[in-house]
Amino acid sequence: MATPNGFRKLVISVMIPLMVASGVSTVPELAFAQATTPDPAQPDTYSTPLKQPEYRQTNRYDKTDIPVQLLGINDLHGGLDTTGTAYIGSHPYPNTGTVGRLAAYLDQAQHQFKRVHHSNNTFRIEAGDMVGAAPADSSLLAHESTMHALRAMKFQIGTLGNHEFDRGLPEFNRILRGRAASASADPLVKNYPNEPTKMKIVVSNVVNRSNGKVPFGYQPYMVRTIKAHGKTAKIGFIGLEIGSLTSITPAKNTANYKILDEAQSIAKYDRILNKQGVKAVVVMAHTAVQTRDGKTTGPVVDILHKLNRIDPKNNVGLYVAAHSHQYANAMVGKTRVVQALFSGRAYDDAQAYVSPKTGKFVDLKAHVYPVLSAKADAKVKSVAQVAAIAKDADKRVGPKVNVIIGKAASSQPITDYHSNTKTMENQIGETVVDGQLYEANKPGGVRADFALTNNGGVRADLTPNAQGQITWGAAMAVQPFGNILQVVEMTGQQIQDALNEQYSNPAFYLQIAGLKYTYTDNPGSQQHYKVLKMYKTDGTPLNLTTKYRVAINDYIHGGGDDFFAFKNTPVVGSIGSDSDVFVQYIKDMAAANHPLTAPKPDRKLYQATGTTITVPAPSVTATK
Repeated sequence: MATPNGFRKLVISVMIPLMVASGVSTVPELAFAQATTPDPAQPDTYSTPLKQPEYRQTNRYDKTDIPVQLLGINDLHGGLDTTGTAYIGSHPYPNTGTVGRLAAYLDQAQHQFKRVHHSNNTFRIEAGDMVGAAPADSSLLAHESTMHALRAMKFQIGTLGNHEFDRGLPEFNRILRGRAASASADPLVKNYPNEPTKMKIVVSNVVNRSNGKVPFGYQPYMVRTIKAHGKTAKIGFIGLEIGSLTSITPAKNTANYKILDEAQSIAKYDRILNKQGVKAVVVMAHTAVQTRDGKTTGPVVDILHKLNRIDPKNNVGLYVAAHSHQYANAMVGKTRVVQALFSGRAYDDAQAYVSPKTGKFVDLKAHVYPVLSAKADAKVKSVAQVAAIAKDADKRVGPKVNVIIGKAASSQPITDYHSNTKTMENQIGETVVDGQLYEANKPGGVRADFALTNNGGVRADLTPNAQGQITWGAAMAVQPFGNILQVVEMTGQQIQDALNEQYSNPAFYLQIAGLKYTYTDNPGSQQHYKVLKMYKTDGTPLNLTTKYRVAINDYIHGGGDDFFAFKNTPVVGSIGSDSDVFVQYIKDMAAANHPLTAPKPDRKLYQATGTTITVPAPSVTATK
């Protein structure tokens, strides 16, 4: 039996960065083909703000204007003790993360700001997805442990991400307010202490369908006063939810809400703030962006361009982005945009002055910094109070993660991408999609012809114990992110396009179920191979004009990992989170007395150029 700490390390070790080089999932909107901006004016080359030249001293504004600091995070995803490489710009920082060390670096940055400016004008803010798609030490405790950590880290203002809706917004509001769990809740949750987070939620574009008001008494914006030199000024904070929320979240969890246009919502409340004399505005938005290779792209760019068209005199100086789990630091028009990766691996530190005469930001700078490991920065010690929350959570969930949910045909691991075949197939990836197809086609299910998933969403071997038993923890290590599985409608041509997109970037590829295909070389093209013919598992060829139902996760449905063929395909229905579906599949196979066996990797057949196309042999899987 694995120890709780051993399981935590198993799950956490697979949560590597959402970078182009790694192809990790959970991000439903990553098709960054829109407008671009130049290389950021403030490249991030320093590992801590202590080394940042302009943060180490005051300047001419300090004598007349009011200094303010904005410390931000995004997409914590319950990452209490997660670690992994943080890519900031082109610089990799290994083994970054954990909330204990994040707390320490936030404290360090705030203390530096106070020492330099003699100011307490610091705000700790976050941009959504505090919870959801999380390790067991958060998810099994209904994410209350994460909210405790956020409280201990003194976060003051936040907004909603899509994962705050995973269990319904009322449930998120319960843990935010520190209220008791329902009588039917798991004992782990009922026994966890309740305490309010004390964070204020602002969200401007989520309203009740019934009355048009922001739900649960949250506010669309908030105003805070800052002081210096015997003078005061005000800062406005506007929160923003991702506009595509209803397409990436189970319908039952969003049915009561309308999601309004992002740019129009910012413009509306910027004008209201302006009338109140608030002319320094910060937006915390769960909307995607990334800076890479000298360009900044993503929906945030489009949102800000639209904002500047409809509200050209807007006062948005800082935009703290989220959702795509990428690094970003750039000017988009007149607004500084930042995003600090995910799971507590980085944070952003923006520092500015507000003129007491005009009320506007002057000299606003922002940088993104890694949460360095103890090995990389031994002088910084984890904040004991915050680290203790993670340790306690890990101890509480230990017994549950070792629950037996099924059985494998042997005690040998069903192997992951480290054991890929030449055709980029692996045993556990194909087991996962077999399970997705099986669960979709159960009586009363959504029904699907095929299931496809990106390689980045399948994170580890499935490792049975010596008796061949599969634990809940072992299953969750394979799929720890909790992407939402959707069944979409695609033509045969669109499916072929998606399969071809595998061969434009070797970092990204698909695992497939219910489907086989042949492919060959494609010389003289950036797409190294091309699909020749596609077949169902019984040998029936796919018709390019026929419509099929395909189970995919919300990440690639948004074009993630450059699979643009999936983007905007119509959603037929939702199956649930991929983590839950995989666990249920293992349970169902156990109930049917079908121990899991590694599939034969015969779904992608390479065909040498100029040879006769070989029809893949029919096969039977557990989905039949």
